[in-house]
Amino acid sequence: MNKVKMFFSSLLKKDATKTVVTSLWCALFGLVLGFIILLCINVNDAAYGMTSVLGNYLIFTNPSDRLNYFGQTLAKTAPLIAMSLSILVSYKAGLFNLGGSGQYSIAVLVISFLGVGLNLPWWLVMLLAMLAAASWAMISGALKAFFNVNEVISGIMLNWIALYLVNGILTNSPTIWDSAHSESYTITNSSNSFIPSIGLDRLFAGNPIVGLGMILILVVVIIIYILFKKTTVGYELKAIGLNGDAANYAGINKIKNILIATAISGALAGLSASLNLQNGFTSWRLSTTPPDIGFQGISSAFLGGLHPIGIIFSSYFIVHITEGGSMITDLGFSPEVASIMTSVIIYLSGFVAFFKDVMRRRELKDEFNKMSRDKEGKL
Repeated sequence: MNKVKMFFSSLLKKDATKTVVTSLWCALFGLVLGFIILLCINVNDAAYGMTSVLGNYLIFTNPSDRLNYFGQTLAKTAPLIAMSLSILVSYKAGLFNLGGSGQYSIAVLVISFLGVGLNLPWWLVMLLAMLAAASWAMISGALKAFFNVNEVISGIMLNWIALYLVNGILTNSPTIWDSAHSESYTITNSSNSFIPSIGLDRLFAGNPIVGLGMILILVVVIIIYILFKKTTVGYELKAIGLNGDAANYAGINKIKNILIATAISGALAGLSASLNLQNGFTSWRLSTTPPDIGFQGISSAFLGGLHPIGIIFSSYFIVHITEGGSMITDLGFSPEVASIMTSVIIYLSGFVAFFKDVMRRRELKDEFNKMSRDKEGKL
């Protein structure tokens, strides 16, 4: 019994365990608040509404429908994972990439012209979109590296510049822009620019948006994990993030690593756009606000404990309840209820580090008290 107690005690002291516990607490609190809101709107249907939000594709009785919507949820998770990794890379280097929406927008512009307009091969469109987004991100990186301009401010400004730039160019391109619906034309699965399904669609009731993109994002997660765990570049990025001046004094080039971090971060934001548009389930819609995914990536990154593996689960969770929330309109509920849940989770995810610090303080206090009791016993 003592061995089991010691095992769980040592397990709870691990940083990874603290991250999981605090993330689960954030998610649970958001769901409870969402359920309370459902009760306030409609007491009789609140339980079924909550079941729909949590169940998502599981509420369908037809196995084919379940597989189809499950595949859709997985496919929509991939772009959010990419954006979350973008936030993670910049944060590890001591930067805060609030310009992910702008980088995403620039990638959309490239995808629209090369994919919809020229119908180039999907892999070429994806690489060029990532390159364009990386170049856009490096504007903010260069301002930070050479002139110490706050990357948050420059990132926000570049978001709006990119938004209106993309709106202005696409709306004046008749071969790309569908003026009747105020959106760009969607890349179809018959296009060369569509990410191939490689047969995975057959596992999900023929859903064409399920395909190679899901495998690609898992490969990218592994690459990012190895980058920070095993490589010199990753070590230098983390060193700059912990203390840029000290790292620079120790011989690590601060300017070079800031530019590398922003380039990788921007490329991942561009990948997010590719996994969205080149899967054919979305297009660019005329909007007065930057794409939400840039900010959702922040919440997912922090909810996942700023760890590549944790981000997979946090991204899936956010997409899962968002998709489930879109299914409760028939009960008289607004799908925004799910957005409220995710918003609360997003807000609380910013306190993950705080909650972990509280747990550490409690552990230190318990250890101090134990040492004091042992000392008194010896006396």
